[in-house]
Amino acid sequence: MRTLIILLAQTKSAAAFEILILLLVAAIIGYITAWLYYKSVYVRKIKTIESENDKLNKQIVNLHADKINLHNSLSEKDKEIEFLSKEVHTLKLLNEEAAQETNGLKLKNKKTKELLYEKDEALVLIAQRKHLLDYKSFGTASESEKDDLKMICGIGPFIEERLHALDIKTFKQISKFTAKDIDTINIAIEYFSGRIERDEWVAQAKELNVTKEKRIEFLDRIRARKTRLYYDRIGIAKKEEADDLTTISGIGGWIKEKLNALDIYTFRQISNFIDEDVDLVTEVIEYFPGRIERDEWILQAQELIRIEGKKSELLKRIRDRKDRIYYDRLGVAHKHQANNLTRIKGISLWIEERLNVLDIYTFKQISNLTPKDVETISEILEISPDRINRDDWVTQAGELIKKQLQKV
Repeated sequence: MRTLIILLAQTKSAAAFEILILLLVAAIIGYITAWLYYKSVYVRKIKTIESENDKLNKQIVNLHADKINLHNSLSEKDKEIEFLSKEVHTLKLLNEEAAQETNGLKLKNKKTKELLYEKDEALVLIAQRKHLLDYKSFGTASESEKDDLKMICGIGPFIEERLHALDIKTFKQISKFTAKDIDTINIAIEYFSGRIERDEWVAQAKELNVTKEKRIEFLDRIRARKTRLYYDRIGIAKKEEADDLTTISGIGGWIKEKLNALDIYTFRQISNFIDEDVDLVTEVIEYFPGRIERDEWILQAQELIRIEGKKSELLKRIRDRKDRIYYDRLGVAHKHQANNLTRIKGISLWIEERLNVLDIYTFKQISNLTPKDVETISEILEISPDRINRDDWVTQAGELIKKQLQKV
């Protein structure tokens, strides 16, 4: 019995152990099964998460690229805004300039109208002086007979209009002027005393008072003398290169035609003249001896080269500086009061023209110049600083005033 009990006890223990083993195996199998199941479930989830993570990473990359693009776009917009701001600022400045220019043009237009009115008034006044003239002495002329009086050196558009107001329209009339006629005409047109004689209008008019055929013959005669000139020294120029030689004070339309007949077309050629060339040209074109030197053609040509032939710009530049002149010290004068300033040694026609632009017309004004005025005017006229003192304009002007008083 005892053995049976022991046997049963052992059997129970083995069964229990087996049961435990079976339970353990079942647990392990269950765990593994569960693990495998959950692994399969979580692997899918992980893959899904990883896939979503990849998508999110790609989105992040795209968003980063978008951010960079937006940043670049913003930078470009900022630059565009800056550019537009500058453009707006520039347009404002241009608008202000345009407004100023418009005002300037309005003022200029107003002044032009005033000048035209004054000019018309002046021409009317001149026409009213016709009775002072002796037309029996130099004759009358119709509109159809009118010559281009500007061909005469010393007659520009301004003087031509005044002569027309007196019914003086032809070379023939001027060629017949007597000393008395000249004095009367000077008074009538309010021209510089002595300038008609100085520029030798009568002699020039006589030369021009011929038929067209005669003028052509005369120019051919000049052309035939070309071989006497030294072109290797003065230079060669073609008609297409021609400067307006009448820009040189002292060269009128007829003198220009004579020079052109010698193939002298440019300022540079005249600037290259030496004394021998001056004498040759004077003789060949049958010009008045000493006139080229007196009117300083060479100096004027050199200056016109320097300013690139822009004489009108130089005169405008001088006119714009008028406010630097002390007229309360120099005195005020008008064109009709003008003296012949070329009587002062050192004042050529070209310098006189510049002085006139500054409303300096009389010996009295020149005589009033102080050292400070001399310095200022030299700078404004763009002439050598020592020229006025070297030629002693002030003393010469004083002497000419004395002579005027003695005549009175």
